Amino acid sequence: MANTEKQKKAMVGFVLLTDANFDWPRFRHNLKEDWDISFSDEVKDGAVVFPVEDYNCACSLLPTPVPNGEAEACAKNNVLWGEGAEIVAKHAAHVMIAVMNNDEEEYYDPVDAKLVFCKLASSMLKLKNTIGIYCNPTVFEKNFYIEVAEHIKKDELPVPIMLHAGMYLNNENRLCGFTYGLRAFGKEEIEVLNTTAQPPQMFNFLMAISDYILNGDVTLKDGETVGFTEDQHLPVTLSKAVSFDGNSLKIGFMNG
Repeated sequence: MANTEKQKKAMVGFVLLTDANFDWPRFRHNLKEDWDISFSDEVKDGAVVFPVEDYNCACSLLPTPVPNGEAEACAKNNVLWGEGAEIVAKHAAHVMIAVMNNDEEEYYDPVDAKLVFCKLASSMLKLKNTIGIYCNPTVFEKNFYIEVAEHIKKDELPVPIMLHAGMYLNNENRLCGFTYGLRAFGKEEIEVLNTTAQPPQMFNFLMAISDYILNGDVTLKDGETVGFTEDQHLPVTLSKAVSFDGNSLKIGFMNG
């Protein structure tokens, strides 16, 4: 993986279950079969902590829904899962997954930590009573997550499950889009404003630019241009974000 700004933090998400049962033996089997990850640690009180690569991983069963309707609300942000909020509302329990540095004195590479997280989550989502995974600010549908995670086996980053792509219509009824999650990797979030793009074009562009940034450890700067062909020169502007707090890199994509 490319070098990234080192951060001392954890990757956390919540796999949503239709009931409070969890098949730990099957989860172990899936991890071994999918990613050659094994752990012999004993599950105690519905929780287990075990090492994977350079990280400590924790999985904890919580026999209640995610509090305060958070998961249902965030499922509405998934533009690829129209009925997501309705399906997520049926969850009755959840499992917290956390990937952390294995020593208080050590930092970790957030991209590598996210890849470990995606491996654990995708194997867990293969259990029969799973619905999806809540990673603020969205919920990914289980089959989509599992399919995208397979990119890891091709030495590709599974960008569509590493961050969130949001979209909305502005007052002029023009499509706007943004990323949520690049900051976790030490990068500025991206915004694309006031475009003529259709949602699939917007989603694909946000994923492509995020993949370019993360795969190459690229830091886009104010005043530069970026493009995916020799003739494409899209302007990059760093300024106060429109869709969230802080700054963002605005890219002039399909603004005609």
